[in-house]
Amino acid sequence: MTALLKNVLVSLCVYLSQPRSKLDPEYCRRLGESMRLHGQKVPVIGYTDGARFVICDGGCRLEGARLAGLTEVLALDLGKEPTRAELLLTQASIDQHRQNLPPIDRANLFRAIRDENQWTARQLAESVRVSEAQVSRALALLGLPPEVQSLVNEGELDASKAYLITQEPDPAKQIELAGLARVTSRAEFEDHLRKPVLTSAPAVRLARVKLALPSGSAVSISGAELTMENVVQILAETLKEARRATEARFDVKTWQRMMADRSKARAEGDHV
Repeated sequence: MTALLKNVLVSLCVYLSQPRSKLDPEYCRRLGESMRLHGQKVPVIGYTDGARFVICDGGCRLEGARLAGLTEVLALDLGKEPTRAELLLTQASIDQHRQNLPPIDRANLFRAIRDENQWTARQLAESVRVSEAQVSRALALLGLPPEVQSLVNEGELDASKAYLITQEPDPAKQIELAGLARVTSRAEFEDHLRKPVLTSAPAVRLARVKLALPSGSAVSISGAELTMENVVQILAETLKEARRATEARFDVKTWQRMMADRSKARAEGDHV
């Protein structure tokens, strides 16, 4: 397959297969502005199909160019339409060089390549030039509950912590662990996972917890059937949010109102 580097009119470009699960408009806008000011660093990849140029990789760059008002994009013309397997391998090869796909999108791409070619994990690893362990860790993430996968893909949960969570077989427990992982360091999270379970007795659950502190202050937490682990997660997340508010120089009244507004907005969103 002979490839040709050339400029292509944006108006003639279309893209049909995009490994990203979604295009972030703000990211595309910033990318387009960078292309306008500093030039396009990486070409889009595709092939000529009659009067149009079909893009196999580079949807964000194309969208960025459109938003920035650019009339042309730098493109690598593959000369012909690649097979699905060739396209997937090309996208994986590009990602290995640029590491720009979110973890779950990368895992889905690996799985698609494996299934399309009916390969083993070892064959897949050799084809995309990564270790077999990297492939196994990536594919393991696809066994997590959808809400945990979303946290990973959106950067709210580190992929290395998420892999540790895959070793827990219970989906409900995986969701609980994801909440804890978001507010603890990797070392703290690993330490939590290493702690042995001392009893098989059902966890004590309360609808309201009131903690009297030695200073004379008190902390109240309410929720649906709170366990000790839930309390730890809530307090850790509260401390994290309080520190952010302090850095932003909010007073306690403003922070309290802000958190109430955020909670209300989330609740209304859940019922849409």
